[in-house]
Parts: sequence; structure tokens; C-alpha cells
Amino acid sequence: MNRNRRHFQAPPVAAKSAAAVALSFLTLLFLFVAAAIPAQTQTPTVLHTFMQTTDACAPRGNIVQGRDGNMYGGGGACGGHGSGAIYRISPAGEESVFFSFPGNWSNCGGAGLTLGGDGNFYGACEGGNPATGLGSIFRLTPAGVFTDLHDFTGVDGDSLPVYPPIQASDGNLYGVTGNEVQIWGSVYRLTPTGVYTNLHTFVFPNDGHSSNLFQASDGNLYGTLAVCTLPGSVGCVYRISTAGVFKEIHGFTFTTGQNPCTGLIQGKDGKLYGATNQGAVNGSGNIYKMTTAGVSTDIHDFNNATDASCVNNDGPPVNMLQVADGTFYGVNPAYGPTGSGSIYKLTSANVFSAFLLPDPPVDGDLPTSTLIQNTNGLVYGTTPGGGGTSTGCPQICQGTFFSVSTGDKPFVNLEPTEKTGNVGASVGMFGQGFSSASIVKFGGVAAKSKTLTGTTYLTAVVPAGAHTGTVTVTTGTTTLTSPQTYKVKPKITSFTPSSGSPATLVTIHGTGLIQATTVKFGTVKATTFTVVSDVEVTADVPSGLAAGAVVISITTPGGTANSPTKFTVQ
Repeated sequence: MNRNRRHFQAPPVAAKSAAAVALSFLTLLFLFVAAAIPAQTQTPTVLHTFMQTTDACAPRGNIVQGRDGNMYGGGGACGGHGSGAIYRISPAGEESVFFSFPGNWSNCGGAGLTLGGDGNFYGACEGGNPATGLGSIFRLTPAGVFTDLHDFTGVDGDSLPVYPPIQASDGNLYGVTGNEVQIWGSVYRLTPTGVYTNLHTFVFPNDGHSSNLFQASDGNLYGTLAVCTLPGSVGCVYRISTAGVFKEIHGFTFTTGQNPCTGLIQGKDGKLYGATNQGAVNGSGNIYKMTTAGVSTDIHDFNNATDASCVNNDGPPVNMLQVADGTFYGVNPAYGPTGSGSIYKLTSANVFSAFLLPDPPVDGDLPTSTLIQNTNGLVYGTTPGGGGTSTGCPQICQGTFFSVSTGDKPFVNLEPTEKTGNVGASVGMFGQGFSSASIVKFGGVAAKSKTLTGTTYLTAVVPAGAHTGTVTVTTGTTTLTSPQTYKVKPKITSFTPSSGSPATLVTIHGTGLIQATTVKFGTVKATTFTVVSDVEVTADVPSGLAAGAVVISITTPGGTANSPTKFTVQ
């Protein structure tokens, strides 16, 4: 209330008519209802409804953009054999069943997919191959060739995976097993050829019920747990190395938000982002950001009545999404003004808004997929239900595929595992409108070699002299820019002379040296150095060094390189 507002008294009125009273009542009712529903700043557009019984109905889980520009995901029901299916859908909504799982397999498709650096799709079946019935990891080529890579056996908690594996920077697949009811699960590594290693077993009643994994820029894998060993916690965040070194780094409590209901992603600022569904200011959970050391900050408190809830009663936790302009998007699969969940966004200035599918029975309800941003700038997602009475659905429908306009322009997206590399590295990227005339630049330096795969995917070789920075692809008058920074790693191959006293001029050879900011001999910085070219730097041996052998290092915005042999200080 504005206590400084001036008040005016209207002339007396004898009585209001019945019509006027009714109109006033309806006006107040409208205002009350409107206040309970979040502003519809963005309205999702339904592009496809999934039909029973042969379609990939009840879609959930991860959606990926293939190299052909189409998007791929899975439905945990229906399909050609009733065991689930993988769908393919264009950005305009032209959908087809890409693959139907064998009829004797079970609980397949609902986890969604991961796109590997080899262009193949990888996924998980909770039941899978009937030989064990405890889950399977599979590979699908772009031509639809299916390979069963691994069947879980139940040893050390290895069974019932509900997420597709992720691919880490070492090229291997990493994932978790265990569902929310029967098995507490494990963390595993699987090579592309199918060699399996258990990295960590969650032990009842100490820890379990993991989200999917995410690899951060430090090389470690991160996830959330519903049950943890940290005292007083209700859920936690954990870190595990690719070698299997496991540690719980943050415990959730009611006052700061508890019960993690998403996995984790890493924002452009290097922080980890996720959500909880209980506690915090409103008792409905929150969105948080966290350092890789486990220091958490609350950035938005959910209100179940207006924002909907992150509680997922129809599947395992999903992840948030950060789009090209830095805004976060996510789904709340339950409650809200219509009881059908919501889609939300959180800007970089922490301004939150939730928006709904206009007519849940027709447009879909309870969104439960991790959203994806296509390189056309739009965000896409699915609902496992709804669509049952939509136009163009002659059968009973189960689930929808929708888009949301973000305002982002089309962009080029780098392969997730190829955001850093040396000169000469091959980098894959997604986009649209590529041609043989397209010019690819790394930090403003043009690549001399590229290979096209249609008009929506290409690979380019990092050129000599490339700078750490964004990658651009220019075709005609159109330039697409990557939201990610590509880091050009420096490399030292040799130096001369091999020994010398302080003030000796040393010539260092390598690649990726053009942006050198620091040269060190051991731990001592060279006070004088010159960047001659991308392949040569000269530096004076600094004073204050003790006699002996030291490593020479060069640091650039892309990282630090150490010499393969040691320089002898005389």
C-alpha cells in the first residue's frame, strides 16, 4: 500500500443496480484469477502430438539435435512393438518414428538420448535386454543401426539405468544406474567399444537415487543425490572424477532448499545450477547456483501456486538449460495454476517468469523433458501426456512436442566435448545454411580446412594463429556465432639453448603461442619475453633462480603448456 497516496471522496450514490453489483463481482473475480496465473510472456507452440499406438508416445528425457538438423528423443511407450521408440522431428514439427525397440525388450526410450562425438546416438533402457532384464546401454547410428553395448547384471548395484550416459572429454561414456524405488545404483564408465567399469557404488541407506551426470570444465563429473551421508542433509551434490574418486560436496537443508529435483549444469560463469522442491523461503524449493567447491547461493524461491513445482511424479529428475543469451529455462512438472506444471525462465538478472501450455488436455501437461535449444534459436521440449483431443489426431494421443521463442538469433553450436584443443584439432559444429563457401573463424582467424556434412553440420581444423574466443561461420551475408568460447591450448615442442645463466635469451617453439601472457622458468616469471609468432616465443632467463633443472611454461587464455624437457639453470 502506498501510504502517500491522496484520497478523494466521491459524491454519495443512493444504491447500485443489480447489474452493476454483478459486474463489480465479476471484475474482482477476474482480477483474483489473473493474479494467480503467471504472466504469459511466452506461449509455447505445439508442433506435434504423439499418437498411440505406433508413435513414440509418452516422450520424456533428453532431446538432442542430430547432425542432420533434426531433433531426436524417446518415448517410453508404444512404438512398432510396444516397447518404446525413438522419434525424429524437424524444427518445423515433421515427425516420424526413427527406431522401435525389440518387442521383448522393456522400459526403453523414456530416458532420451545423448549424441556422441562420433555422430551416433546413445541411450539406456531401464529393463532392456531380456537376457538380464536389469538394463542395457545401446547405440544407434544416424542410419538407425542398433547395437546393444552393455547389459547390466546387478553386481555392485549395476542395474536399472533411467538416464542415457553422457560422453566426457576423454571420449568415454559415463552414467548412473538405479531407479527411485528398487535400486540405489552406481556410477559407471563405458568405452565406445563396450568395456564396462564400475566407478562407485551407492550403498543403502547411506547414499543413493542419483540424478544424471554432468561434466564441468574442471574435468570432474557432478550429480545430485536424494539420500546422502552428510549430517543433517536432505539431498546433496556430489563430485566424482573420471577415475572414480567420489566426494559429497554440499548438503541441502530446509532453510536453504532441500530435495534436489534436477541434475546440474554449468553456466557461462562457471557456476553449477540446479533446483530443489522443498524448503527455502516459500517451502516450495528454489533455484540455486553453486561453486565446484560446494558453496551454494539461492537465486529464486519457487511458489507452487504460481510457479508450479519441481516435484517430478512422472519420471526421473531433468536438468535446466542455459540458452545462448545466458537465460536459464526449465520445467516444473507438477502443480501450478492449472495443476499441469509449467515452463519457466530465469534471466541473467535473476528475473523469473513461468508460462503455461494454454490448454493442457490439448497442448500437453506435466512437461518432463530436459529442454533443448536448437541452433535456430528456439527452445524445444515435450510433455508425456495431453494432446488427446487435438486437431489432426484421429487416434488417442499421448504427449506433445512444443517450441518456445527465446528471441535468440540462429547460432553455431560446438560439439560438447570439443570446446578446447591445440592448433590442428578438428572441431565439429552444428548450425544451418552451411555451404562450401562458408568461412569458419576461431577468434577471428580463418580456418583453412573444413568438411561439410550437409547444410547443418561441419568440422573445421583449428588454424595456426587462432585466438581463444568465439567461433563464427559466415555464409554469404549471414554470420553465426557460437555462445561458447573455444580455447586454443598452447603447446611447447622444444627450446634452445638447453641451458644457461640468468639473462640468457631462450627461444621457445610450439603452437598456439600467439596470445602468451606469461612465461615461467620453474615458478619464476620471465620479466622479459617477446611473442615472435604463433610458433615462437623468446624469453630471458629470470634472475633469482637456483642452479638446477626447471620446466619452462607458457600461459595463454587457452591454458598453460609445459616444456617436454627441462632447462638447466647454470
